[in-house]
Amino acid sequence: MWKVIAADDEGYIREALQKLIDWRKMNCVLEAVVCDGQALIDQIREVHPDLVITDIQMPGMDGVEVCRFVYETYPGTQVIFLTAYSEFEYARAAIKYNACDYVLKVSIMDELPRAVEKAAKELEKCRSEDTHKDQGEKKEPGTLYLQMERYIEQNFQTKLSLEEIAEALHANGSYLSRLYKNKTGKNLFDAILDRRIEAAKEYLLFTDMKTYEISEAVGIEDSGYFSKMFKKKIGVSPKEFRKGGNHGEIQ
Repeated sequence: MWKVIAADDEGYIREALQKLIDWRKMNCVLEAVVCDGQALIDQIREVHPDLVITDIQMPGMDGVEVCRFVYETYPGTQVIFLTAYSEFEYARAAIKYNACDYVLKVSIMDELPRAVEKAAKELEKCRSEDTHKDQGEKKEPGTLYLQMERYIEQNFQTKLSLEEIAEALHANGSYLSRLYKNKTGKNLFDAILDRRIEAAKEYLLFTDMKTYEISEAVGIEDSGYFSKMFKKKIGVSPKEFRKGGNHGEIQ
């Protein structure tokens, strides 16, 4: 059965997901329902779900940021957005992160089962492709890990996805993600983010580049997201770091 995790900041939606949707009929099991984006990402890291259902607008980390995380870290996981009419264009814009579908909350009972069915078909397709790639995998794990490290070092300043890395190394993306975690104890894209933050620290200390220029230079298109992640990792904002607020290592 497909593992599902959901998030919405409205209690009646969470209750509907838990009590009114027949998940077993759709060959799914609802593993957890949480109320914000950060809790959702924590659950994704722990459970590795096949399908994520998320509200777009939530306090703190919103659904688009969650979708970006899934797109970069777990490309085989499908994402369905829950949205209100006023957020419809916002939902369409988020499709760039390969969200499978979006469902209007007022029609959740009718639209969500169809969206889940669509996601399940995509999951079956991905599973078939992954099996084919796994059968063709011939590289030694140590060699593949070193190739990953080399590729990341050469390309971390560009917009990287697991799919791109897998294609470049002619390997299965899920296998690469597991291999990296087994070798280092760290999530692959957490490690890439750490490398980007280290490079950003050098730019902040030794150049006059603006924050958005540094963000682009280290491979992060959204300067707001860059500043948020920098502060989360270092403890101070890029501007404060440049002024000498904290020259410590990544925490």
